[in-house]
Amino acid sequence: ELVGMLNTAKIPANVEVVVAPSQVHAATVKAALRSDVRVSGQDVWKQGNGAFTGETSAEMLKDLGAEYTLVGHSERREKGETNEIVAKKAAYALEKGLAVIACIGETKELREANQTVAYITEQLDAYAAEINDWTNVVIAYEPIWAIGTGLTASPEQAQEVHASIRTWLKEKVSPEAADKTRVIYGGSVGAKNAPELSQKEDIDGFLVGGASLKPDFLHIINAQNPTTNVGGAVNVAINGFGRIGRLVLRAAAKNPLINIVAINDPFITTTYMEYMLEYDTVHGKFDGSLSHDEKHIFVNGKPIRVFNEMNPANITWGEEQVQYVVESTGAFTTLEKASAHLKNGVEKVVISAPSSDAPMFVMGVNHELYEKNMHVVSNASCTTNCLAPLAKVVNDKFGIKEGLMTTVHAVTATQKTVDGPSKKDWRGGRGACFNIIPSSTGAAKAVGKVIPSLNGKLTGMSFRVPTADVSVVDLTARLVNPASYDEIKAAIKSASENEMKGILGYTEEAVVSSDFIGDSHSSIFDAEAGIAL
Repeated sequence: ELVGMLNTAKIPANVEVVVAPSQVHAATVKAALRSDVRVSGQDVWKQGNGAFTGETSAEMLKDLGAEYTLVGHSERREKGETNEIVAKKAAYALEKGLAVIACIGETKELREANQTVAYITEQLDAYAAEINDWTNVVIAYEPIWAIGTGLTASPEQAQEVHASIRTWLKEKVSPEAADKTRVIYGGSVGAKNAPELSQKEDIDGFLVGGASLKPDFLHIINAQNPTTNVGGAVNVAINGFGRIGRLVLRAAAKNPLINIVAINDPFITTTYMEYMLEYDTVHGKFDGSLSHDEKHIFVNGKPIRVFNEMNPANITWGEEQVQYVVESTGAFTTLEKASAHLKNGVEKVVISAPSSDAPMFVMGVNHELYEKNMHVVSNASCTTNCLAPLAKVVNDKFGIKEGLMTTVHAVTATQKTVDGPSKKDWRGGRGACFNIIPSSTGAAKAVGKVIPSLNGKLTGMSFRVPTADVSVVDLTARLVNPASYDEIKAAIKSASENEMKGILGYTEEAVVSSDFIGDSHSSIFDAEAGIAL
């Protein structure tokens, strides 16, 4: 239930959520959780070999999918763990690549004796004796007297202790560590007190116990931006159930944050719609249950309303509480035509093709320029989504004077299986299964729309080839700042692991096109296929 709640929660971009299930359940939770929620161990041992029956090593936690571990939690300290043992655990976990949530805290008796700061300083000093790099350390102050008792430190009391921790970091570690190390509070935090606590200067987040098992946890996650709407998937409709529309549904079926509630296609009955979704020559049989009635298809038991309207203005999306529409017909690609969806509660339209006048965005390249008042946007073409992330990395790092793109493109739905008439493009009318067909493409020029500094610097062409899926983009570029091919590879690899993780991939394997079928990256850089002149 908690996993399902988190999977549909609205998590602010500036908030990191880490859950710490029991070690027994860590792998199961990791597999079920959305990818942007991290998993932590509840504790870790101080070494990876030797006699430690019943304990869990850092290597074991990593095998379970954990990226963090708690150390020094009050319930562990009550079992007799010394400050020195806790510190050794933290150092070992960091050495093995886990981030550490380092717990500290005092008893009620120590607080009443005004010994809070002195006591937690001893705990911090022990950590400092073992830890050299604090980059991956989060300090969790948990007043033991306020854990599970219903008592809590006032915001002022918590801030006072957190400020003393910040001062300790500055004096005993470094000013940089004091500025960057997150210090979180963990004493009976709930939905009611989290917003006020979060406003304090030195409280960077919360270590949440029992309240994390309740719906209120979502309000704690959103404490800095209180809202009544903290959870729930966005309701999405698909207009056009062709190749793109069906793949959007297949992808959405695996994403708990997207709820497909309606489909419009004037040419397909629900019977045929179920068949086309179940069987796919490239991607195989649908992994889930499907059925239908006259007005719905049912995907994994969930009903999806089906409309059969030619004109988008006639679709009653409001009957299904549609919020976003994926416009994937290829016919309504202008602002005026796509805006026909914007009624009866529809808030946004995303066009799955280039547009002559709608704002165009490529994830990882210019998506941060999106503004809330933009109600119709274009996601550009598949080729632009492949080329633009690569071009951005190279241009940002080395500068591009000019470039030529060639795409070797898999067959598309508009091509002919055997020779047939094609008045605008005679070569495009030749049999797709038997020819390499040169074609024009606007993908390279479109990069200039999402990366203005490259406007007019890139051009290109396309070759359509007889493969079912996966295309290749070859970019030949002159650089402003000369660089070796190894330097270029290193820059792209770094981007793929950091700011473009999940968007731009990187491989040095001896792969071919079919190895990428179903890959969710927009672009994968084949490091072994590049050449430096």
